[in-house]
Amino acid sequence: MDGCGVRNAEGMTMHIYQDGTDSVYRRKQELRRYMLNLRNSLSRADIIGRSDIIQGRVLMMDEFNSSSIVGLYSPIGSEVDTSALARYLLEHGRVLAYPRIHGREMIFARVVDPVIDLTMGRYGILEPSSACEVVDPDLILVPGLVWDEHGYRIGYGKGYYDRYIRTNPDAVRIGVAYDFQVLSSIPHSEEDARVCVVLTERRVIRVE
Repeated sequence: MDGCGVRNAEGMTMHIYQDGTDSVYRRKQELRRYMLNLRNSLSRADIIGRSDIIQGRVLMMDEFNSSSIVGLYSPIGSEVDTSALARYLLEHGRVLAYPRIHGREMIFARVVDPVIDLTMGRYGILEPSSACEVVDPDLILVPGLVWDEHGYRIGYGKGYYDRYIRTNPDAVRIGVAYDFQVLSSIPHSEEDARVCVVLTERRVIRVE
């Protein structure tokens, strides 16, 4: 069995084995476990500091400032925080939306007051209540566990964002991550949808 080392921007190497029997699914699972453990090793102060930088970079993007409806996500665990962006959108009268799981699909619904409108949903993630208006964001922030420089991502394996992106191709998709989560390339399949931009605390990668 031959293995190749994939090195990210912080110099850490993740070995992905490539032989005739190793499937894309198995390689994705290996990367998920590796990166989730690595991300969970961040201190709370580190998460806050890196997230502040990332959110500041998002605020400077032309795509963000020209979008009338912006879809964020409710972070869980060690994910990049988005609360500063939510406050900014509401303070400036912009339409803020969050994803809600509806069967096998994901939709976005408008949130006017996160304290009132967000309720605990499937997988223990805060999502808009059923009373919230369904909207189609011009721009969405996409979470993920592993990214590459071509805009591919590995999430938690349920495929919600991939299906949403395929049915809403006109929305600008910005993947946000800590820089160590971004590898040069990752395994992907035809079902995997790409983002337009991968943004970290160190760089903005625009996908051609």
